Amino acid sequence: MAPDDISRREAQRLRGLAEAARVSRTFEILAENGALWVWGDQDEILFTEDAKRRTLLPVWPYAAVAQLEHEGEVDGEHAIRIPVRVFLDEWLPQLREDDADIAIFPVEERSAATLTLDEFRSRLTAALRLN
Repeated sequence: MAPDDISRREAQRLRGLAEAARVSRTFEILAENGALWVWGDQDEILFTEDAKRRTLLPVWPYAAVAQLEHEGEVDGEHAIRIPVRVFLDEWLPQLREDDADIAIFPVEERSAATLTLDEFRSRLTAALRLN
């Protein structure tokens, strides 16, 4: 397995973590692997909304956990790997223009946390420094 691939069993274990543990583990994994995962198809990335109708971009630490979240959904959609430096430098400015926040490691459509772009940048930058 590649460093950013995990077994279905490990993906299920991570999905079962409490929300705070999913958040901290997500940032550790992003820093270790240098990538995060979003969901979409060849044309666009999937966004969602929360109860307050805020636009959210769900992110996952591994493709396997994103795939479990979307099992049986639309054909052609898949996990998309984004290097963390590209995400920080290119995606965050675009997300700011789109007025979107980040949904961390959703499981059954419940995010472990919803972070503003500044909060996400701060947490990820700190994790990268520790790694």
